[in-house]
Parts: sequence; C-alpha cells; structure tokens
Amino acid sequence: MYLNPITVDGTTYNFTEESLKELIKTDIATKRRLDAVSTEAQESYRKLVKVRNEVHAYFTEAFDGSVDEDETTVTRDEVNALLESIGSDMLTTTWSATVEITVTVTDIKATSAEEAEDIIRDNIEVSGYDLDIQDQDVNVSNIERE
Repeated sequence: MYLNPITVDGTTYNFTEESLKELIKTDIATKRRLDAVSTEAQESYRKLVKVRNEVHAYFTEAFDGSVDEDETTVTRDEVNALLESIGSDMLTTTWSATVEITVTVTDIKATSAEEAEDIIRDNIEVSGYDLDIQDQDVNVSNIERE
C-alpha cells in the first residue's frame, strides 16, 4: 500500500511504508559514512599540518643563522630522524656480507666418504627470508665413520 505522494523540488515520489523505511535506513548509513570520511579527512589534514611544521622547524634549525651561508650539511642520521618523526620510511642503504655457517651432519647412510660428501652437498642449502643469497659454497670436511 502506497503512502501519500511526496513532492520534492517539483518531483513527486510514491513510497510504500517498507520502501520509505529502507530509504531512511540508507540515508542514515550514508550520513554515518560521510561523518567517518569527514573525521578521517580532518585527521589527515592535522597530520599534514604537523608534518609541514616539523619539516619547517627542522630546516629552520639547520639554517639557524649561526653560519652566514646559504648551504649546510645534513647527515643521513639527521634526515632519518626527521623522516621518522613525521612517520615516513627512513632512508636505507643496501648492505652485503660474507657469512660463514658451520654445521655438523650426522647419521648419513652412504657406501663411502665420497658418497656421504655428495649427499651433504646435494642437501645443504642456505636460504633467508627476503634475502638475495648468492655464491653459495658448501665446503665439506672431516668426514668420519660414526
């Protein structure tokens, strides 16, 4: 059953009680989402202003007038401190290392020391989470009967 027609801005709408309830529920949910987005936008703007002020203060201090020049030296640690303070990723450097790993392997079933060495070489592997491991060299020494 339709309710009385409703005219808004020259357009007439006909609703059932159920369709009007759904329209009101949708309107309430949309207003809540809009309020949440508005709050998030305000928080983002506050963060932007905070970051802007921190960056300005940082460089104001770097060029504090104690040196009569238009240039200064800023270290990586100082830049990382600034980046960390504004919630940004810090600068990183790529590193490499030579690593020595010593293991003892026992209970190898083989017909000879050479076969035992082959079994070890074929089954020892070095891996690391999110690491680029190159030039693996497995050295086998001191093969003895148990």
